[in-house]
Amino acid sequence: MRFRAKTNAKRQLDIRWEQINAYLAKWKPGTLLDIEIVRHQSTISDPMRKLYFAAVLPPFARHMGYDPDEYKLVHRQLKIVFYEPQGDVLAKYRLPPITKDKRGIYRNVPRVFAKKSKFPVKEKKRFLDWVLRKSAQEGCYIDI
Repeated sequence: MRFRAKTNAKRQLDIRWEQINAYLAKWKPGTLLDIEIVRHQSTISDPMRKLYFAAVLPPFARHMGYDPDEYKLVHRQLKIVFYEPQGDVLAKYRLPPITKDKRGIYRNVPRVFAKKSKFPVKEKKRFLDWVLRKSAQEGCYIDI
């Protein structure tokens, strides 16, 4: 179980014990638990990532007949189609080329919108524009 709690003015933890006790009722009395307390850290999100995963990818994948749980697969396929013939772009950013292994599984697919992505904003924008053009070619209008 994961939950959030706040410290009060006396630097003590304010916890909703009713919720926690209801969750703990499923185990036997005397069950050993590991509890970790860490400080909350807000994450900074890339606005282009938000745009792509919220407004571009879902309607395009839906138009192509994919279910919401298959959106990551669609994203991976789009990256393969976009970056596989562009080995020079991958080499420019010191990324290995996309290759197939013995079983036909694609390896070394670059991470476009990850926090640790090596691509600059202009490459992310180029990928996003390509996906928008691809969706238009398929007959899917995406209003952003």
